Amino acid sequence: MTEKNTAPDALALAEAVRSGDRTPSELLDEAIARIEKENPNLNAVVQTLYDDARERIDAGLPQGPFRGVPILLKDLDAPLAGAPFH
Repeated sequence: MTEKNTAPDALALAEAVRSGDRTPSELLDEAIARIEKENPNLNAVVQTLYDDARERIDAGLPQGPFRGVPILLKDLDAPLAGAPFH
């Protein structure tokens, strides 16, 4: 039997931020912890931008449907200003 993923999806996380149940910083800390735990085996995240993410939260995130939900950005035709692009 396979293990069922019980982690909330992006919609649930966005709602938790909107309602004040969770903060963007809390979600970021959880995302970082998960990356640090899983990435040594996966080697999927080659460029971490943790400090940049914290600075963006501190500066005030723009409004939008997924405000405060951390994402991974695939370096495959999705450049991010200030980040290396390979």
